[in-house]
Amino acid sequence: MPLLDDIKSVLSFGAFRPEPDDAEVSWNKRFLGRRSLLLNVSRGHVSWRGLTKKGRFQDAGNSEGEFAEVAPQRAEEWRTLTEGGWVNVSINNRFIISLENNLSRRENSGELLRSNPRAVIGAKFDRGKRYALFHHPHSTASLLMACDDSMVKTTEEVLRANGLKAGRICCGLFALLEQKLTELCGAKQDPNASFVIISCCEGSIAALVQQAGQWTDLRCRSGIGSESLDAMIQIIAPLVQKAQPGTPVYFVHDGNDPKFAAAMMEQLSKVGGKDVTAEDQLWSAIGLN
Repeated sequence: MPLLDDIKSVLSFGAFRPEPDDAEVSWNKRFLGRRSLLLNVSRGHVSWRGLTKKGRFQDAGNSEGEFAEVAPQRAEEWRTLTEGGWVNVSINNRFIISLENNLSRRENSGELLRSNPRAVIGAKFDRGKRYALFHHPHSTASLLMACDDSMVKTTEEVLRANGLKAGRICCGLFALLEQKLTELCGAKQDPNASFVIISCCEGSIAALVQQAGQWTDLRCRSGIGSESLDAMIQIIAPLVQKAQPGTPVYFVHDGNDPKFAAAMMEQLSKVGGKDVTAEDQLWSAIGLN
């Protein structure tokens, strides 16, 4: 009976839980007491991690191949790791991150970015894109991530065809960058600090320079492939070279490929680079925020 079900949900506090597709609430809070799945989709590679009812990481796996090919093969396994088939997907292909200034910071800009992005980003708006924003806390600069809308829709369709539902679709590289910048630019940090931060996520890379508290340069490439180390070094080298001598260089990566991380650090150690990656860095960035 509907009335009895409503009463039970109130008595169990179920009525006060966020809906599974409520983007305003962190993923682990949306699925408190329920199992869910984290997926990371890159060019030619898919990785995943389950979240228990208590929000702890469990079963992990990865598979080579395009998402549309991998999903039917793994769908049954993925469904057993969820309650209700809810999935949080990180996309690491067909996107770009740019450095912008004076974008809207109105109170409801997060909701507007989903429903009416032109009102937030103005002339930067492209009908064929989906967007995410991260603002510098002490200046007018912002990071703007733009992903192909067709990539998002295709991902949603593949999930639906395999009995799964997208509760959130995000960009793993952008999430890693946002998480570390929140730490580096936080209230307890020097607002005038200088640093270079290099973020890598399963074959995509972004490098950002902050000088005297201002974001000054950014380079980003998606879908290069983690085997293309030389190409990544060529992207970040000009930014590191332009930074003032002694500027800290921080490296954060997805944590899923120790061999690639070691090779990258071998290069970055020449300029005093420091690996600031935590355990389960990617999964915590997309699953606990």
